[in-house]
Parts: sequence; C-alpha cells; structure tokens
Amino acid sequence: MLDFPRIQLFILSLLTLLLFISLNKKWHLHSYLLIVGLSIGIIINSTFLINYTTLVSVEVPTVKDLKGSEDQFSLLLSNVKMFNRQEQPILELINLKKPDLILVMEVDKWWDEKLKVLSKEYPFSQRTPNQVAYGMVLYSKLPLKEVEVDYLTNEKVPSFKSTIVLANGKNITFHSIHPVPPTHFKNLPDNKGQEENALKKLGKKIKDREFPTIVAGDLNDVIWSYTDDLTETENILFDVRVGRGFYNSYNANSLLMRWPLDHILVTKEFRLKKLERLPKIGSDHFPMYVELVL
Repeated sequence: MLDFPRIQLFILSLLTLLLFISLNKKWHLHSYLLIVGLSIGIIINSTFLINYTTLVSVEVPTVKDLKGSEDQFSLLLSNVKMFNRQEQPILELINLKKPDLILVMEVDKWWDEKLKVLSKEYPFSQRTPNQVAYGMVLYSKLPLKEVEVDYLTNEKVPSFKSTIVLANGKNITFHSIHPVPPTHFKNLPDNKGQEENALKKLGKKIKDREFPTIVAGDLNDVIWSYTDDLTETENILFDVRVGRGFYNSYNANSLLMRWPLDHILVTKEFRLKKLERLPKIGSDHFPMYVELVL
C-alpha cells in the first residue's frame, strides 16, 4: 500500500523543501537534517515515478508508418463501479469512440442488462456478471475465436482469455483481468489474509503464449512500470504508459488522490497509435482508450 501515495509524497516533499528553504531564517543542524531527509524522500519516489514521465524512453514504440487499417484495433476499458446507476455516459463514450473491443468491469445483473444494447454493433461477447463487484463483460466487433473464463484466485473473480481474429486474419490473445485488492473490503470477496497472486498465475500463461498478447484491466495496483515483479515475466510485457505520462484512472472523484490503476500491457509485437484517459462517467474510475497496431 506504500506504493500508492508516491505521487502525493513526491509533491508534498518537494513543496515542503522549497518552502522551508525560502522561509527558514536560521540554519541549525536539524535544518540540514530536514533538508537531507526531504531530499532522500524526493529521490526515492522519483526513481519510481520517472518511468511515467517523458524523461525516459517509451517501452511500447509509437507507430510511425501506418500502412493500413487491418493491423490496428482499438480498446476501451472501464470500471463502471457496480453501484453506479448511470449507464448513458459510458454508452455515449462508446458511441463516440467506436472501439473495436470494450471491456467493462464491476458488472452486476443491472449493468449486464443495460449493456446488452451493444450487441447490435458488437456481435461477439463474453458476459460474466456477478453481484460482488467483480463481474466482467467483453464486447467485440472482431471475431472471438475462443474465450476461456478463468478464476485465478477466487471463484467469484473471473478473468477472460480471448483469442481475437484481426481484420488481416492474424490471431492475438487478450487477457482481461480485475484482481482482488490485497485487503478485505465490504461487498467484495473475502480475501482477508490471502496473498493476491492472480497476476503471477497469469504470468505463467503468458510465458507459454502462442500469439501476440495484451493484458488489460483494473489491476487494483500502481505498478510504476515494474510489470516483471508483479507477473514474474521478464521482458515479455510492456506498459503503454511508460515514457508517456501517468494517465491516472482512479480516483475520478478526488483531484488529490489519483493513481494509475487501469492498465494496458502488451508484448513486443505491438505499437501504440493513441492512448487516452476519457471523461468521467459517474464511476470512481476514468475509462481508458487505446489504439494499438500489430
């Protein structure tokens, strides 16, 4: 949990350091110790955060020469928050962006019914709603050749492994996942005292991948580009945010307490065309939109 406030701690430490230097009139030993302590905190947090700035190179190259549209596709992912009862904002965003793939999380029966209107334009789908905030649905314009519903660590927490056929006939694997946080929350599966290792289990599947692979979803964690540590995959998955920005997707209801929790990770075969954080939809998460090229 200490990883979460690194942005806030960095800003607070930097502001405190600048204010202290500008306002302090008498310099004593404790003054220098405070400056050293604040400087160490700034340096430690910046080593994590720098990966989400343009000061480092991108992990997923930006597409430069786009020859045709058959190699590219778009994905919109959104944690709608199960108790949110405003379906129009997300439906309007989908109509505006017209993504090829739509991944929606925290889908209960109510949300499942409201999202069925997508079936006309998105004929391929996997729908696994539940009432404990971990229901998930996937809608696709592209053929879903195969979909496996996995329960990696908890029988109430589904994840999908989908084989998707692009317009050029090539197959890609899409893992959609929404792991349980490492603590117990009301209305969520009882995972108190359990180690959350869904991403590690997923990592084993990715090591044996057959096709170019994408992992996307609300990971309930700030990874600060340390993907290998969470998934135990070494130089296989790459974060589209690295070198581009934070794109903080949570908490949409708080300007100060925001972190990047909704992630898109890809293997080396992909290039990035566009990455966007979309407007609020009534949820505590902002939707994310990405355009990728194989």
